[in-house]
Amino acid sequence: MVKTSLAWQARFPSLAHVERYLSSIADPTVRANTRLKLGLLEALQPVLETSPPATLTFTLPYPPSLNSIWRSILVRFTPKNPNAVPYRVKVLLSEEGRNYRKAVISCVQNDGQPTTPPGARLALLLIVSPPDLRKRDLSNIPKALEDALTHAGVWADDSLIDVLTVRRAPVHPGGRAMVQITPLTTTLFAGGA
Repeated sequence: MVKTSLAWQARFPSLAHVERYLSSIADPTVRANTRLKLGLLEALQPVLETSPPATLTFTLPYPPSLNSIWRSILVRFTPKNPNAVPYRVKVLLSEEGRNYRKAVISCVQNDGQPTTPPGARLALLLIVSPPDLRKRDLSNIPKALEDALTHAGVWADDSLIDVLTVRRAPVHPGGRAMVQITPLTTTLFAGGA
């Protein structure tokens, strides 16, 4: 069953009419974007149906903002120069960031520990449903998720991503991030990074 918001109801008399209209859109990406605009929560499904066989797909918890995953602390040390300041700033992953990494690692393990081909350049599609209507910057979302997937062993490093697409979906209780990782046959960069 398709979960919906009320956006589609302003234009269509029923979900059957929505699905009929969507089936007339040949391009799966345009169809997925139209689903999002109409408020259909399962916008990723049509894209997944046409994904290449090597594509990995799974749903992860909504990531914390980049602004909240790092913490700075002062560390005391003995400087060689007696006139130097005896403190340095050290940046650490916050408790929220550590908990998110653990949650992603658990999700990946529960999905059978999928991995990308070694060294493959990647396309990453994220469709994120925030937990509530508060304002959120989409550009703050990918980094925590990418780092967590690196720590989960899905890929060797997030520097392998050549194409990154992030879409906002309607609110979902608790939030979620639908992830699609596709190895690329052609890459933006020849050779290594």
